[in-house]
Amino acid sequence: MKEIRVWALAGALAFVSATAWGQKVKSEEVFIQSGEDVLRGTLSHVKQGRKAARTLAIILPGSGPTDRHGNGPAPTLQTNMYDQLAELLQAQGISTMQVDKRGVGESTLTGGEGSMLFSDNVQDYQAWWALGQLAGYESLLLVGHSEGGQIALAWAAKNRPEGLKGLILLAPPGENAADILWQQLSRQMAPDSEYGQFAKTSLDSLRAGYLLGRPSPPALLALFRPSIQPYLMDWFQDEPMENLARLSGKWPIYIFYGEKDIQVQPSAAMTAWGAKKEPNSHVYTCPYMTHTLKTDIPGQRLATYSDPNLPLDGDLVRAMSSALGALRSAK
Repeated sequence: MKEIRVWALAGALAFVSATAWGQKVKSEEVFIQSGEDVLRGTLSHVKQGRKAARTLAIILPGSGPTDRHGNGPAPTLQTNMYDQLAELLQAQGISTMQVDKRGVGESTLTGGEGSMLFSDNVQDYQAWWALGQLAGYESLLLVGHSEGGQIALAWAAKNRPEGLKGLILLAPPGENAADILWQQLSRQMAPDSEYGQFAKTSLDSLRAGYLLGRPSPPALLALFRPSIQPYLMDWFQDEPMENLARLSGKWPIYIFYGEKDIQVQPSAAMTAWGAKKEPNSHVYTCPYMTHTLKTDIPGQRLATYSDPNLPLDGDLVRAMSSALGALRSAK
């Protein structure tokens, strides 16, 4: 496990703004250090009148090169969805922390792709919350999107962080990542074809804890390249439903899916979990929401990925605002 040190750049990069709801928000750039790597984020403090908010929401970004704002390095991923989520939380009197994962945005990854593990991403949030506690926050709200939702579940289940108040999971995967990848691949290639057999055997091998012993066909190299295999193997050991079961009934958990999401379909397992109507278990489906948490534009299935000015989906805003109100009033 990497040694992680917590630091804050207070003041020099701070700025103050006011929300449309009257709260004052002071934002500052912060960072943590893990070995040779520096991970960076934005900590936004909300003040209501003379009182400072005591609850901090950490926004956990999705997979790939998605940064703390909800944007990527290419023009095909420019959404500002995490900035908009932060504003929604701040409007409810909740301070926010937005972070860049290892090797994404302004965070470094000196060891290269082959040095990164899923469990490293999970453990990083222990340090981010420690920084939040140093800043005076007592209660923690985890807001995870896509793979960030899976990481939020894994971290909460395994670490039971002090001060945890609840979880909000947006388009979280409910099945093992290897199963989800196989579902996606089997729609693109015949399962009994040469490529299909290689893909299934490779996923099974990595899930069992073994790196691949033979080169990948060129068509599958992007998924099974040697440098990504350690991450995949570690990722496949995580079971979202097992983590959900460890937390169920102990903390409020709100799960949101979009019916227009072309990346993550509503999880049958998580939907069934929510249908039991147990205390603190909530699953919502927003009929027009896409993976970017925006309202789908008919006939333009990718439009919400490249227009950062589009607002968050209205159904999500209403349901999430209600959830935040319930969390705020809970003891």
